Amino acid sequence: MSSFVRAACIATGVLFFATSGASQVFHRGFKMTNNRAKRVSIPFELQSNLIIIPVQINDGEELKFILDTGVRTAILTDGMYVEGIPTVNDRMISLMGAGNEGEVSAYVSNGISFTLPEGVAAEGNAMLVLKEDYLRLDSYLGTRVHGILGYEIFSRFVVEIDYTKQVVVLHKPELFKPSRRLTKIPITVEDTKPYVDGVRLSVNDSTTITAKLMIDTGASHALMLNMESNDSISVPNPHLSGYLGRGLSGDIFGHMARVSELGIDDYALEGVISSFPEEGAFMQATRNRTNHNGNIGGSALKRFRVIFDYANEMMYLQKNRHYRRPFDYNMSGIELITVGPLLETFLVSKVIKDSPAQRAGIQEGDMILSVNGLRFPELSLGLFSTIVSRRPGKRIRIRIYRNGILFKKKFRLERIL
Repeated sequence: MSSFVRAACIATGVLFFATSGASQVFHRGFKMTNNRAKRVSIPFELQSNLIIIPVQINDGEELKFILDTGVRTAILTDGMYVEGIPTVNDRMISLMGAGNEGEVSAYVSNGISFTLPEGVAAEGNAMLVLKEDYLRLDSYLGTRVHGILGYEIFSRFVVEIDYTKQVVVLHKPELFKPSRRLTKIPITVEDTKPYVDGVRLSVNDSTTITAKLMIDTGASHALMLNMESNDSISVPNPHLSGYLGRGLSGDIFGHMARVSELGIDDYALEGVISSFPEEGAFMQATRNRTNHNGNIGGSALKRFRVIFDYANEMMYLQKNRHYRRPFDYNMSGIELITVGPLLETFLVSKVIKDSPAQRAGIQEGDMILSVNGLRFPELSLGLFSTIVSRRPGKRIRIRIYRNGILFKKKFRLERIL
């Protein structure tokens, strides 16, 4: 099956430095300001399976950052968010990430202070400031997101992510004692990123391989596989082909299909929706960093309580109430982005060929005014995703605006993957 599709595949984590000078970026790391505290708990927003936490930079306004195991150095997506950054003394470097548009430019700003809730702070750190907002996270997530934070946090604490309670718990490593209810999974931390080896991967019902995968909280998909890494990794049928999502270096194209099983230790996730990127900048970025077969993203991780202990190269898992929930996919065929000062305008960015939406006459560029009677601010990208991903046969009523004319469209959801 061949058509266009956009996975929830915002891959912030596939990032490496393209200049030798970037390796000199300096980290001092975070600490708890209360020396007596054993742990602190920080609430987070969950948007498109990404963890978004509040962060202050240089005692400025509170911003929103993605907590991403795939990022070495904190990234500010646009210098306009913090007064005086970048400065004339900040040097420029080139970066390469997921996408097909090649290198992008960023400033290295030093002497940056970060403050998180509940008394967690860092001083004298470096931060990368993108020359342009290449990621456009606001449009794809439907909420303001200002940056990405990663290794500075994971290297200093045992980091517990509770997806059901939507809280990140930071433990002092020397005081952390794992519960016996947790499943202990060895990992390796390579080039500041966590990898799990020995993953059982059944791409189809007849072939099972052992894979090495990066654990990537900065990717919203469930699974992404590198077809060049193993002859047994190929795109199963049925599948969808086209646009998968966006990374730091631009758009990512490839295929989507369900794999039979993703197994870690005694856990087995079935019918996992996986992305299979085409050869290009994304594949080059992954090869140049370390030898592995792909990554596990937020759509799979949110089925667990996940704890990262980088110092001891260990990850702990405990399944939660989402563990047995099927991996759902957009059954409308519509992909939306948001624009406007309040992200209040919903635009159709893609329509999947032969989908219910296309048959109903919905087109790319249409402005969505309401879905089943819901309008902004009640309607959000997250709610839209929930509405169109859960129940085949559900009736969808949409009001759209196109070329100065109002239209009413209706269709029923159906499985397309």
